[in-house]
Amino acid sequence: MTPTEDNPTTPPRASSDPGAAEQAVLALLERDDRRGALTALMRLYGDAIYRHCYGTLLDADLAADVHQTVFVEAWRDLPRFSGRSSFKTWLFAIARHRCLDALKIGRRRRSRFTTDDDAPEPADPARDAETDLAARSMLPPLENCLGGLRAESRTAVLLRFQESMSYEDMGKLTGELAGSLQARVARAMPVLRKCLEAAGVSL
Repeated sequence: MTPTEDNPTTPPRASSDPGAAEQAVLALLERDDRRGALTALMRLYGDAIYRHCYGTLLDADLAADVHQTVFVEAWRDLPRFSGRSSFKTWLFAIARHRCLDALKIGRRRRSRFTTDDDAPEPADPARDAETDLAARSMLPPLENCLGGLRAESRTAVLLRFQESMSYEDMGKLTGELAGSLQARVARAMPVLRKCLEAAGVSL
């Protein structure tokens, strides 16, 4: 069951003080108000999670499905939230795993319709990005160029520049070394820059 807007609790909205907002969510959990806590998390991080899903998958419908799955899993697992990381890192970790699952399923499906298992993944030439967050967060040239990166490189670039995460926070989310992620972003940026320049976009 997902939360509704008629919840009598008034969860915190996005704030310039993420720490205070997360403390408010913890307070809701301490009162055993899981519905209020999830509603608060959706208000705080729902848009950012969707951006991350869309940026990784480059498919609006699939991103919406994964976005929903992330918060369904969060609803299920909130009583077991340990507090070893922030709620934001926890949600992004769920989103990362579900996005990787979706990419693997997509690759398996495509392999059924190609004779070359090593063929590059085809880029989707026409994605409807004229509505909601996708329209505001990604111009078509950037979307196309991001699609040319490997999934793990695309994810690292988006976490670093779209979500403004430090490499240390990215490492906590992915389970990788901060230095490895920094090197991955450093390798990806010239490729992305060259692609955008070819499309007439300066980075």
